[in-house]
Amino acid sequence: MRSLEGRPDGDAALAQLQQLLRDRRDARGLKMLALERLAGLRHTTVSRALNGPNVPTRATVIALANALKTDPDPLLRLWEQAVEASRQGAGQEPPATRDFFRDLIEQHTQLFAGRQAESARIEEFIRDRPCGYVFVEALSGYGKTSLLADLVRQNPEFRYHFISQAYRRRGSGFDPTSPEDVLECLCEQLDPAHVRGGGLKSLERQFRGLMSRPPRKPTVVVLDAVDELDPPDQLRTLLPRQLPPGLVLVLSGRAQGDRSCLDDLALSPADVGLHLQLEGLDEVALVDLLRMAGGAAAGLAGDADFVAEMHRVSAGDPFYVRFLVEDAAVGMLTRDNIERTPTGLESYLDQQLEQLNRSAHRTEHVEILGFLLEAGTLSAFDLYNLVEGLNWLNFDTILREIHRFLLVHRRVLPGVQVQRGSEEYSFCHDRFLQYFRGRAGIG
Repeated sequence: MRSLEGRPDGDAALAQLQQLLRDRRDARGLKMLALERLAGLRHTTVSRALNGPNVPTRATVIALANALKTDPDPLLRLWEQAVEASRQGAGQEPPATRDFFRDLIEQHTQLFAGRQAESARIEEFIRDRPCGYVFVEALSGYGKTSLLADLVRQNPEFRYHFISQAYRRRGSGFDPTSPEDVLECLCEQLDPAHVRGGGLKSLERQFRGLMSRPPRKPTVVVLDAVDELDPPDQLRTLLPRQLPPGLVLVLSGRAQGDRSCLDDLALSPADVGLHLQLEGLDEVALVDLLRMAGGAAAGLAGDADFVAEMHRVSAGDPFYVRFLVEDAAVGMLTRDNIERTPTGLESYLDQQLEQLNRSAHRTEHVEILGFLLEAGTLSAFDLYNLVEGLNWLNFDTILREIHRFLLVHRRVLPGVQVQRGSEEYSFCHDRFLQYFRGRAGIG
């Protein structure tokens, strides 16, 4: 893990955060082992959070706050100060395009557990190898983006871009799946002399050069979901098979059966120094997630039978597990009904759709989902204009029942102030999109 090189106010925020955690632990009379068990965290994670030079993850702070029975908000305010200061202390103010991913990183690390071994292997590779490719591969919804989002949150000096279809909106000024915007974002981070607006060909030449010569200091680039690039082979001629000393490139992509998305990059498995394939979550990870979620879920984390049954119905599918954990947190999923929970995500979504059919707002829900199926991404203003009877007064009430299917993104662009109604909505994951397309009979 990289040491924190934040400004003095960042160091002070981190020190204050750690002191508050230690004071609360002492006030409750907890030994380290007891705190680790209550928080569902490993010894090294808790030790670093309370005493280390690094800013802990948001999920770690929340887990410790829950274990210590203290309000997490004051801790999280200090945490945010420390993270922002460390980000700036890594060299310079983060480029404006990188701010686009703030919501994405937050969304994907709120409930994150079960990937400690994979995170440790990536960090070990970065620490011990002079250069090379890391490739993270998994089925859709199995946590590639969450793993990499957690990685860059803990290492704000890393350069990164998340190629996410869920955040795509043509004509918006920044499309994270567009080759030009991908290269603009990365060149802006990698080259202090970069000048925006040179066009795709100029960006390709610049990026190819950056990838083929040693950087001035060791550099890690994280590029998530390379299979979602449009077109997917756009980087084919831009990446060397052997990276120069001092450069590590962490890539991720969906498992595609016999085919690998590395083919689109003109890379082979032999070119990859570390290849990780993410599997389903185990019961230990489910316990961690239940504790992190808090509410009624925290009380179920110690029920081995409940956890085992939850693992059985979800088969460890991280995407399905997330919704079961959320249900447990609000008391919808309990010891009494866990055995009646549908096996597999699609059956669960069928059940959710059946509940929506009985809603008083069924008509509005059908129209909202239908427009999103067609357009991909729409702002709240768009939905006001498209859906009859929907307005700023009832919007939150009507959206609440389908909110968990949707991603809400507050787009951050240079010189643009976020206003109410400008939030953008899309399906929060391709698996939801495909499910609703199937139910709507769209090929």
